[in-house]
Amino acid sequence: MSYVYIVAVIALLYAGMHFFTELTHRQKLSMAGVVLLIIMGAVAWNRSVDTEQEHVRAVILKFNQHQTLECRGVEVNDRTFTLSVGTQSFIANAGTPHAGQIFDAAGCR
Repeated sequence: MSYVYIVAVIALLYAGMHFFTELTHRQKLSMAGVVLLIIMGAVAWNRSVDTEQEHVRAVILKFNQHQTLECRGVEVNDRTFTLSVGTQSFIANAGTPHAGQIFDAAGCR
């Protein structure tokens, strides 16, 4: 449904340029194309961010379900690591082989 709004905005922009500016037809089409590319880039970026956030939520859910994760070749679980919800990362507990290490949840499987 949001794509309908995008097309409507571009059409209104083009109509405004058509009736209220002294631009040539080619310049108007070029401006509408640039706006379309910017909007398409924003949509692609939003989808990418949504995909990454979904991955992080899945990793954190697995950690909370006491499953073992792999982060840069290190096994991460709730016995040796603590979840930092604010930074969405795993912090190794003191007294473990990886004490002091921090792994970003986005980089885990």
